[in-house]
Amino acid sequence: MTFSPAHITALATHPVKGLTAHPLQTATVEAGAVFPLDRAYAIENGPCGFDPAAPKHISKSKFLVLVRYEDVAQVKCTYDLENKSITLSKPSEDDVTLSLETAEGQEALAAYFTAHMGDKAAGPLKVRHADDHAFTDTAENFVHVVNLASVKALSETMGVEIDPKRFRANIYVEGLPAYEEFNWADKKIRSSSGVEFKFAKRTRRCAAVDVNPTTAERDTNINKTLYDTLGHMDVGIYLEVLNNGTLSVGDTLIVE
Repeated sequence: MTFSPAHITALATHPVKGLTAHPLQTATVEAGAVFPLDRAYAIENGPCGFDPAAPKHISKSKFLVLVRYEDVAQVKCTYDLENKSITLSKPSEDDVTLSLETAEGQEALAAYFTAHMGDKAAGPLKVRHADDHAFTDTAENFVHVVNLASVKALSETMGVEIDPKRFRANIYVEGLPAYEEFNWADKKIRSSSGVEFKFAKRTRRCAAVDVNPTTAERDTNINKTLYDTLGHMDVGIYLEVLNNGTLSVGDTLIVE
């Protein structure tokens, strides 16, 4: 079987789990690691047993995430990755810029969302972080790829335009037929810049994708549509990075 080359149209990292993505033009990746700063921080929603001295994977349900709280998307975030700071924006309120690195900044971020969520928070909020740990949905460190043709096909099936940002990927590609990425299973993938990947698994979606990133409303039932029409609830794939290198918008992914 001959596979079409996939052209990278966008790259993104998500410094704080559940919050706005940060677009990238290039990303330096390492073998067995996630994108730079991807899910490096998370907002704990009630004590979850996370130990920064011995960090382990913890279910996303223990954090402030869109699958349970669409209100999170009402706060728009931008980042200064070099200085590891975050700027929080809401309509009719002044922007707030905080450090992600300092205890004071992390406490202020937790306090901001405590006020924003009000009674909807399940427990005390606290920003969590540990060096070289990512609060990803999977226990393993992967990068997440979404095929824009698959999103377009889903949009056409549903009769509404679905923003690809709902799927919170690291790499967005075009040039493939819809859902061809699922045929990459058991294959090795190489970028035109020399980064090598191994297919890990398909991405089964949760209710987070029903939150409109612009309006912060839960306005679709994407998983029901997927299951009713395709018999699964998958959009996107996870890849394992096999070597160190740099990815850039405009690079090509080739299935070997």
